[in-house]
Amino acid sequence: MRIGELEIAIIDIITFIGLLITFLTGVLNLFQNKKTLYINNITRFRVIWITTLRTHISSLKELSNITNLYIRTKDGTNKIEYRRELEKVVSLIKMHLNFTGTLDCQLICKVDALKATLNSYLLAYYCKNTINKAENDNEVINKFKEVIDVVTEKKLLEQLLNIAISNKKNEVVNESESTSLSELKNAVKLAYISDSTLIKHMIKEIDYMIINYENEIESLNCDIDKIVQIYLKAEWIRCKEETRMWPKGYNEEKIIKKLQKEYEEHRK
Repeated sequence: MRIGELEIAIIDIITFIGLLITFLTGVLNLFQNKKTLYINNITRFRVIWITTLRTHISSLKELSNITNLYIRTKDGTNKIEYRRELEKVVSLIKMHLNFTGTLDCQLICKVDALKATLNSYLLAYYCKNTINKAENDNEVINKFKEVIDVVTEKKLLEQLLNIAISNKKNEVVNESESTSLSELKNAVKLAYISDSTLIKHMIKEIDYMIINYENEIESLNCDIDKIVQIYLKAEWIRCKEETRMWPKGYNEEKIIKKLQKEYEEHRK
């Protein structure tokens, strides 16, 4: 009788252990499934995000192509639609970036600089072409005022102001970010007030400014290419590492330094 009771007790213990193992296995599987689902969702949305960012960067590259820009300056069409599209693409790129990330901040700065240079390039051509149509000094002055009213890019206005100031042997100034657009326009108008000779000199200087803009656009595009290639490669590595070794941390700084080194070596 004792032997039978012992056998029953052993069977109960084995059954209990089996049920406990089954329960723990179920809980572990549930946790693993949720973890896998989480990783898959994060990876899927990151891939979508990478693809979308690449598309926006490609749009920016197309808008900043020097050949296309030169054609736009000659075709006589309204540049407002182009500038709207440029503003839209730049905004979309910035909204896809993390303002606290190292590469993100670098890319945001370069994209903003490129937008300012592109706008200045087109507006410089507009300024030159419009004022060159003037037939006398009075028209030169009037058209200059009309042009300045249209210009909405601080970068160009600051350079026009510095041309006037340097020509008058005064100290060249750099307007602060707090200076409003209207204040800057008024400062430019005041610097050139009723001076058709100075305005004509400014038009000659614009030719050099345009060349500098073209070089700057090319340089900024190269910088953006470098940052984006490293940035996207780092994100792909993040996807792989988080999928294979999650929840192991992703060392962003280490990966970026390694990719920057590889990029420079590849460029040699």
